[in-house]
Amino acid sequence: MPRTAGPIRLDLLARSIGCEVEGDGSLAIHGFASLEHARADELVFVRDRAHLPALAASPARAVVASFGLELPGRSILRSPRPAHDFSRLMQQFLPADRPAAGVAVGAHVDPSAFVDPTAAIEPGARLGPGSRIGARSVVASNATIGARVVVGRDCWIHPGAVIREQCELGDRVVLQPGAVVGSDGFGLVADEQGRPVAMAHRGRVVIEDDVEIGANTTIDRATLDETRIRRGAKIDNLVQIAHNCDIGENVLIVAQTGLSGGTIVGAGAIVMAQAGTTGHLRIGARAFVGARAGLHHDVPDGERVFGSPAMEERSWHRAMAALKRLPELLRRVRRLEQHLGLRAGSSPGGRAGEEGTSRGDSDRD
Repeated sequence: MPRTAGPIRLDLLARSIGCEVEGDGSLAIHGFASLEHARADELVFVRDRAHLPALAASPARAVVASFGLELPGRSILRSPRPAHDFSRLMQQFLPADRPAAGVAVGAHVDPSAFVDPTAAIEPGARLGPGSRIGARSVVASNATIGARVVVGRDCWIHPGAVIREQCELGDRVVLQPGAVVGSDGFGLVADEQGRPVAMAHRGRVVIEDDVEIGANTTIDRATLDETRIRRGAKIDNLVQIAHNCDIGENVLIVAQTGLSGGTIVGAGAIVMAQAGTTGHLRIGARAFVGARAGLHHDVPDGERVFGSPAMEERSWHRAMAALKRLPELLRRVRRLEQHLGLRAGSSPGGRAGEEGTSRGDSDRD
């Protein structure tokens, strides 16, 4: 488990995030751990009562926990958001390894590029003409920054990420390995012989502050204007965001989702894994799109939709309940046909006296 450089008193941890200590504030912490693998001198966290059995089996003596949970025999940092505050403590006392500031030997930086003196450019990174890297940002090995790209302050561009020409990142943006920002969209038009040819894409991608983009996620540039990812949005791995999409503030998009061109996602919406949209529709603010949903129409603000084709939550639950009953309903229909002396698919006016069942119509089906 992650271990700190030395012992840290629990009351110091509490002061650093504005929490109160219940129990022994002088207790020394040497690391952070999950409930399942914690040692006695490591800090853990508990969100709710569902995790109490795991805590009971853990030797950890210190815990970040929500209010109202009775935890006898433990020293407690009380927090309204235990997971969040546990993460804040790790960021403060177990900071991520960071390369030294400056342009490393082996980096490829165009003479016209600007790199803030506090930024770090690792070996193998490539910065194109006119690009700008802000204060304390990191461009990792084998990341590629195209011409006239702007990267703000405190960003982290991980290995293998690509930001193509003219795109812009705000402050505290994270691109995980393999993310691609500014690739051409999949816009095709027919030529004079009816063959599909790629339409020119001359727009860009703008990513606002505090956005995180997952590994191998792709965000296409606009045809003419902007594809925009607004402040605080979090996008998981392996997501496809097509040209001219507009992703609202604090939106969450989970892995393997695909948004077609021109999709608008309102602020605070959540789109779960493997959802997909047709183009030019709107997902409303604070809407919830269930996993594997297929959207062919707009989703109103605050609505929850599931299924493919997607439908409002209550309708979807009713449809799923009916689907479970379908085999029994089929058996009842066949028994009724037998009782009426009908062959499957015949009408009451059909040939009389025929055998009422045929192969495949038995109750076993």
